[in-house]
Amino acid sequence: MDISIKSTIPHPIQNVYEAMRDHMPKLVPYMPNIKSIVVENREQKGDTLFLQNRWTPAQTEIPAIARSFIDSNNTYWIDHAQWKDNQQSCSWRLEMGFMADRATCIGTTSFEEAGPEQTYMLIKGSLSLNLKGLVPRLLLGRATKGVESFVGKLVEPNFQKTTEALTAYLSNSSS
Repeated sequence: MDISIKSTIPHPIQNVYEAMRDHMPKLVPYMPNIKSIVVENREQKGDTLFLQNRWTPAQTEIPAIARSFIDSNNTYWIDHAQWKDNQQSCSWRLEMGFMADRATCIGTTSFEEAGPEQTYMLIKGSLSLNLKGLVPRLLLGRATKGVESFVGKLVEPNFQKTTEALTAYLSNSSS
């Protein structure tokens, strides 16, 4: 499953970039489908900032076909991000709390000036699952599609909602 989102945020690029990098937990009040974002690790190495944020969704409905192997207590993801200030970009990898060894979600977020008071935020990534050996071969396609849809519903809308939350946060911070 490919992820591709381009958003225009009505704020200067430096404010947008710094808010995404440094203020993610403060966006939670603007994201009704997220219960919390916790910074678990923050480490600067040269010109790269390594961040590890744990995202917990507010409520989650696990599809029937996936209930046998997804523990509802593990429906979180850890965002491992590498921020490059000189490129105003971030490469990331999401580690699911469930099926971490079977789900791969990687990508990049980049920021481009769209005008003096506007920024393009481009999110590109991919999500793939490997359920071989976890479900019977006959159900593999159906189960993969169901679980990928579930994981996609956890993660992809949050990429879109993050843009809205970021805009609201920056608008409230500057007023």
